[in-house]
Amino acid sequence: MESNNLNEKPQSKLKILLAEDDQINQKLFSYMLKEVAEELVIASTGLEAINLYKEHTDTDLILMDLKMPEMDGYEAARIIREMNKEVRIFALSAFAPETQGDSIAKNGFNGYVAKPIRKAELLKAIEEHF
Repeated sequence: MESNNLNEKPQSKLKILLAEDDQINQKLFSYMLKEVAEELVIASTGLEAINLYKEHTDTDLILMDLKMPEMDGYEAARIIREMNKEVRIFALSAFAPETQGDSIAKNGFNGYVAKPIRKAELLKAIEEHF
């Protein structure tokens, strides 16, 4: 990806699974991702994320909140990673990445996006992988 224009990237729109329990954050992500997401599938729990991934195996990117009810994002990511080693999964957390680094890498995440989410940072992280 040579261009710095985030509005041009990725070349084709993505199918994104968002695992986020906070409804306000769900709406915020929907707004931020509209220029890169062809389809946005939203799960409110880790367990729901797994079930939705089973229905949407053509997902390009999973944005996984680490703290969710029923099952946290770490466990959900591990289970999804067992199903698909190639799908890109980004951890979402309000905790500093330095405190999460080993856990994120060990659990198969491809990237990390800090909360509060900033649109430019989110799109840059996506651009780096697509």
